[in-house]
Amino acid sequence: MLRLSPSRFSTVALGLALCAPAALVCGALHGAPAAAAVYSSGDLVRLARKETVLFKGEPFLAGPKGQEFTVLKHEPAKGQVYLAFVQKEGEVIAVTLPDASLELVPPDGWALLIRGTQAFRDQRFEEARKLLGRAAQDPGFKGVASGVALRIEGVMQAGGAALQAKGGPSQKAFIEALSLGRDTAAEVFQRGYTSVAQALEEGLDRLSARVLAQKEDAPPSKLPREELANRAAQAAFSVVRCRQAMAVRRMVEARGYIDTGLKAEPARPELKAMLLKVEEDIKDAENRGDSAESNRRRNLGQALLALERGLKLCSDHPRLLKLREEMSGALEERTAPPVTAEFVAAAKPAAPVERLEQGRQLYTTRCTQCHDLEMLDSRTVGNWKSEVAGMARRAKVDEAQQNVIMEYLTAAHSVVGGMRKSQ
Repeated sequence: MLRLSPSRFSTVALGLALCAPAALVCGALHGAPAAAAVYSSGDLVRLARKETVLFKGEPFLAGPKGQEFTVLKHEPAKGQVYLAFVQKEGEVIAVTLPDASLELVPPDGWALLIRGTQAFRDQRFEEARKLLGRAAQDPGFKGVASGVALRIEGVMQAGGAALQAKGGPSQKAFIEALSLGRDTAAEVFQRGYTSVAQALEEGLDRLSARVLAQKEDAPPSKLPREELANRAAQAAFSVVRCRQAMAVRRMVEARGYIDTGLKAEPARPELKAMLLKVEEDIKDAENRGDSAESNRRRNLGQALLALERGLKLCSDHPRLLKLREEMSGALEERTAPPVTAEFVAAAKPAAPVERLEQGRQLYTTRCTQCHDLEMLDSRTVGNWKSEVAGMARRAKVDEAQQNVIMEYLTAAHSVVGGMRKSQ
């Protein structure tokens, strides 16, 4: 298992790595053909298909298509990628996924802006120029990216001249450029881009330390640096935790991370975009809850269906969770009915009771490791067979166990279908 130190957590694990690898950036810049994907530490990737996320080789959670992760390490020979996963309490663990299940997330204007500023922070000047130039092509970030690029270019040019001249007017010009850079960092911070301001300030610090013999000659920062660093780390943490919460449909939890993150970085684009999605899904889930409440006594099947759909939208909605608890008995009858005498009489199964009970046990234990049970009549028997086969590898279910599960599901599907017709 990989372990991540708290300091490394604030950069790599939070998706704020210095930049994509130079080869990757240049390939994207010049339209180079894509080779077999090799991921580097700090790359942002996403699932191209549903896949079970593993921790220490065991199923950890269900990863839906589109869930994003930050790469810690890629082992192409083993076909696996170690990815950062942030626990609720803040601990970072390394989870794994097959490399074939992942794809690189194309950088947008914001990603290019933050990566470009971070490249300057690390004194990778040519890379900073290229990335900020691309960021400025995005209409949504043209203003801030152009302003940051212009200021960084000025301080880099002045720094190079001062290093060659070793003092005199060139050093004075560099100090003036540094002061303008501090002004830009303060302006960017005031516009709500905390992370950009933080990276820009650190870059100015490092460049001035290289150029100026006397540290006191450097113009001071105009921002509260400790607060700036804490806010940038909080915003990044909120982005990662929000992504993870949204992936498992914990929209109420995600909303809390968004609120905290936007207080730290009011203009953070990912958080603002996620806020729209979260609010939409919470509202839709509440509407499903209203439908479940209104149908609870007059049409139980419709009520349970509405409840299930509401929880798929927002799995941690307090009102829906309370309603599920109140309707737990009826819900069990529709998702995994016990093998009782009434069950056997209704289903008339060919399999013996012992195999049906074994199938139910496998279904309710192995198939709930990554997700809740679903209404049995939400799929045909044929579709359930495909679903079980698709889950088998991730749930570590062999072919014989799949057959036992399907014997139970076939009988249970018949029983639930009979319930629906009788209502």
